[in-house]
Amino acid sequence: MTTAPPRTAERAPSFFLAGTMQGARTGSNLVDQSYRAALTSTILTRRPDAVIHDPGALMARWEAECTADVRAAHAALGALPAVHRDALAPELVALTEMFHHLTRLAARSDICVAWLPGHEPSMGTAAEMLSAYRAGRTVVAITAMCQNLAVLACSTVILPDLPAFQEWLDDGALPGRTVERTASTERSRP
Repeated sequence: MTTAPPRTAERAPSFFLAGTMQGARTGSNLVDQSYRAALTSTILTRRPDAVIHDPGALMARWEAECTADVRAAHAALGALPAVHRDALAPELVALTEMFHHLTRLAARSDICVAWLPGHEPSMGTAAEMLSAYRAGRTVVAITAMCQNLAVLACSTVILPDLPAFQEWLDDGALPGRTVERTASTERSRP
């Protein structure tokens, strides 16, 4: 008599909330971040076991200990004739290390949800999307920029708004499934 292998519990899916923070603004002038709570609520309503990685919250916790120093060093960059990485203030080195940590976290998460409202590109979000895409993760862009080459090249699915994202989740999106890259999906440059 043959017995079936034991069933393993399904692992909770992880979601990385990429999205515009600074966008085209300078200094610490940030985009309204309320979309993060809306995305978190939407995901947790459908997948209460989901693990949410919110860069906004992670950066706020990290920066809480050094907010004034980071903002002062960051603001001072605007007055420099040239910025040399090897001459950055320690606070800015730590800030850039946080950025790299977040892009690696996007690549380790099952689903990268990229919130890009209107037609304002975000270089940080693009880096997170590319990192997740290259790692074979599902990248869901919520944006009207479906003709933007970076969005098109690094997205598994592009949705126009939050209700479409809700519907995508409701229709059985498979959080946690990675996309296997093959020779037919990875083409060399012309």
